Amino acid sequence: MNRYELSELSDKSYDVIVVGAGINGAGAAQYLAAGGYKVLIIDKGDFAGGATSKSSRILHCGLRHLAPGKSIWDFVVHPSKFFLACQNARKSMIARSEISSSMKELVRPFRFYFPIYNDGPYFSWQLDFAFKLLNLLGPRDNSLDYHRYSGKSLQEIPFKKWFRDSNKLQSVSVFKDYQFISAERLVVDTIRDSAKLGATVRNYTLMYKPKQLDEVWEATLKDVLTSKEVNVKTKLILNVTGPWGNWVNQMMKPGIPDKVIGLKGAHIVVKLPEEFSECGIMVINRANEPMYILPWHDMHYIGLNRTPYDGELDEVKATKDEIEWLIGEVNYAFPKLNFNREDILYSYAGIQPVTFDADDPQGSREVVVHDLASEGIANVLMLTGGPIWDYRNIAKKLLKEISSRCVPSLDKQRPSFCSSEMTQLLRETSPTSVDMKYSENIIKKIILEEQTVSLADIMIRRTGLGWAADRGEATADKVATLMAELKGWDEQRKEKEIQSFHQYIKEMHQVH
Repeated sequence: MNRYELSELSDKSYDVIVVGAGINGAGAAQYLAAGGYKVLIIDKGDFAGGATSKSSRILHCGLRHLAPGKSIWDFVVHPSKFFLACQNARKSMIARSEISSSMKELVRPFRFYFPIYNDGPYFSWQLDFAFKLLNLLGPRDNSLDYHRYSGKSLQEIPFKKWFRDSNKLQSVSVFKDYQFISAERLVVDTIRDSAKLGATVRNYTLMYKPKQLDEVWEATLKDVLTSKEVNVKTKLILNVTGPWGNWVNQMMKPGIPDKVIGLKGAHIVVKLPEEFSECGIMVINRANEPMYILPWHDMHYIGLNRTPYDGELDEVKATKDEIEWLIGEVNYAFPKLNFNREDILYSYAGIQPVTFDADDPQGSREVVVHDLASEGIANVLMLTGGPIWDYRNIAKKLLKEISSRCVPSLDKQRPSFCSSEMTQLLRETSPTSVDMKYSENIIKKIILEEQTVSLADIMIRRTGLGWAADRGEATADKVATLMAELKGWDEQRKEKEIQSFHQYIKEMHQVH
C-alpha cells in the first residue's frame, strides 16, 4: 500500500475522490475500484482514526432492531414498522455471517448474557420469540446458540451472584455474538485491497478549496504534516467523513443545511472479577437503553451513553460526569462491585454520526445517500448513518448511486473480502482471543507497508497495543526504535514521537 508523495498526485484526474477513510469510506473505495473507477481516497488524519476506532466493536446479530419501542403493541398497530424491523434484522444476520466467515481473523465469538427482570421492559417470551425470528431471518450456517436460563438453572451463570435484585431476576438469555478484534484493521485491510485494485490511497491529506468547473471539480490537496499542496480534478466527490460531513459540505458551499448530527458515546475500561472472564453482558440501564459490558484482553469495556454533541470533533473525550454516570449504572446493575473512579483503568469516547432529523434530537438511524445537487452543487454525494457491520451493503448502495451519474474509466475487477496477509500474521492465536501475535519482523512490515506516519498509527490503529491494560507502555519504546531505524529518525525525533504518543494516550484514553 504505497504512500505516494503528494507531488506525484499533482494535476491528476480521477473519477471519484472519496473523502474520509473510516469503514464506510474504505468500503466505498474498494467497491468503486473493483467497479472500474479511478479512485482517490484521502483522510485528514489516519485511517480509521475517527468514529470507527471508538465504536463498541460489536458485529451485531440484529436483536436491537426487533425491540418494539415503548410497547409491543407498536408493532401490532403499525405492521409496517415490524416489517422494516425484520428487514434490518435480516441484514444484520447476513452481515454477521459474511464477515465472521470471510474475515474470521478479525472477529471472535463470545457469549452475550441478557438478564430479564420482573420489573424490566421485556418478558422472557419476547426474547424467545425474537431469537426464533432471528434464526429464521438469518443464514443457516451461523447459529445464535440461544439458550435461556431460569429457575434452578440460573445457578449455572458464572457471575449470577453479582446481579442486582436476585429475587426479581426472572431469567437470563444467552446467545453467541461476535466482537471485532480490531475495527481499525478492518478498515486498513479494506483499504489495502482497494489499493491492490488500483485506488490511490493517502492518509493525513486534507481536501479544501474545491471549485466546480464545467463538468468536473478541481480541489486542492494539502499534506497535513508538511503543508505542501497540489491540485487534482475529479468527476465526482463522495463525502463519507461521518461527524465531519457538515463541515465538508460548508467548505464546498456555505449555507448547506446540516445533514448529519453526532451522538457522543463514552466508555470506561475496568477489571471485573474472574467470574466475568470472557463474558459479554447487555443490561437495560435506568435510561431504558441497552448498556454493554464487553470482554477486552483481561478487562471489560463498558458503555455507552448517547448524547448529541456539537463540540470540537478532534478532541472528544469522556467527561467526569459521563464517567460518573457509567459507574453509577454499573453499580446499579451489579451493586456488589461497588466501583469508584479509582477502579477505572482508562476511558474513551467517540462520535456516532447519524442522519439529521428535525423532529428528533438524537437523529435517525436511517442510512441516507444525499445528492447535493439539490443544494446547488452537482456531482457531490454525502453519506449519513451507517453502522460498521453494514459497510458492504452501504458500499454497494454508494456504487449504485455513483454508477447512475458517472461512467468508470477502467476495467472491472473482483474485490477480496478476506483478511489481509498482515492480519493473518497478527492473528496466529486462538480464535476466541483478542490478542495478536507481535514480532519485530511483523512490526517492520507494518511500518513499511501500511502508511504509518506516527507512533500512534501503529500502537492504536495497526496493532491495538495502545488499547491494552498498560496502554502500550511496555512496547512503545521498542516500536519507536524500529520506526526510527526504518524511517531515518534521529534520537530527537524518536523521543518526540514517544512523548507525543504518551500525550495522545493521556488526552484521548484518559486515566482517572
